[in-house]
Amino acid sequence: MGFDFTLSADQEAFRDAVRRFVQDEIAPIVVEMDEKEEFPRATIQRMQSEGYFGVPIPEEYGGLGLGKVGYCLLVEEIGRVDASHGAIVGAHTSLGTTPLLYYGTEEQKRRWLVPAAKGERLLAFSLTEPGSGSDSGSVRTTATPEGDGWVLNGQKIYVTNGAEADTVLVMAANDVKLGPNGGVTCFLVDKGTPGFSVGRCEKKMGLHGSSTAELLLDHVRVPADHVLGGVGHGFVAAMTALDVGRVSLGAASLGGLEASLTEALNFAKNRTQFGLPISEYEVIQFKLADMAMYAHALRLMVYQAAAHQDAMGHDPTAWGRLDRRRKTREAAIVKCLASEWTVAVIDEALQIHGGLGYIRGTPVERAYRDARIAEIFEGTNEIQRLVISRDLIERGL
Repeated sequence: MGFDFTLSADQEAFRDAVRRFVQDEIAPIVVEMDEKEEFPRATIQRMQSEGYFGVPIPEEYGGLGLGKVGYCLLVEEIGRVDASHGAIVGAHTSLGTTPLLYYGTEEQKRRWLVPAAKGERLLAFSLTEPGSGSDSGSVRTTATPEGDGWVLNGQKIYVTNGAEADTVLVMAANDVKLGPNGGVTCFLVDKGTPGFSVGRCEKKMGLHGSSTAELLLDHVRVPADHVLGGVGHGFVAAMTALDVGRVSLGAASLGGLEASLTEALNFAKNRTQFGLPISEYEVIQFKLADMAMYAHALRLMVYQAAAHQDAMGHDPTAWGRLDRRRKTREAAIVKCLASEWTVAVIDEALQIHGGLGYIRGTPVERAYRDARIAEIFEGTNEIQRLVISRDLIERGL
């Protein structure tokens, strides 16, 4: 495919509208939200009403139809101001709506995807368990057939949006012996289903505005039409969603990187030491240059990967094997480098700020706390390197 990264007029208008919204609605509440560690319900509701939770979803299913490129524009702009809002959107859109769009039946799309894309229903995605983090295929939450449905029992942890979601995509083992290849099924579990409850919500280093919840399933009965993608195909649905999520996570990281670079540049131009702005000293100039190089390279990687996913379309049955492999490798590369480069840039931005950068409540200090998780969630960077290396050994460059 070609390497044309020019935005259309519609994409530019959308980006500009999101930028205004983020500055007007999100920026003023971030400091208080971070300090109080509260879910930003009011701004989330306004984002839902603007259609921002269904950006990549086709218009026929209630979305804005702007594809993965449009979605990355959204989360990049959000990432410039607050990572918590980005995490909330990502858990809903990348991990929640993607499996519904790609693998849902028409009835499931009308029942769950349309209201989710319109902002009428908040989604969450639950894969991780106390005994399965990086080993994501070793799911121990069980799904037992009963009558014309299923009974779910188990525990999920670290579920973003878990405390607020109206519907959770739950990965459960229909056959533990089979593992990920045929032994994991995705279930749509609605809030209020008997036996389904929220346990504790974690106190975290960063992302104070997003909930990270434990979910408990105690003999939760769900009908057969709540199975998403077919029995035994849950792991495939989960990995497909993560390919989307890892690219959009790269876009969110890019926004955080750009914001920290801007903070560092402005501070360096205004902070005077030994009679000169510190931006006049080569040691600071070289730091800024390195940060700018990371931003430039990451932007190209994110939008090239997003454009490739758009070109593949929404029907997994139409994907060729090489396109699937390329998509997965690209997503792993973007996620791994984006998270590490962003942490490196924010660390340098904090260093340029000196003692001020270490003071609680400054943008660079909050960014430092928020960014670190990106090397862990949606697949640790160690797992990304495993994905990349295995594909490299099998296919080469």
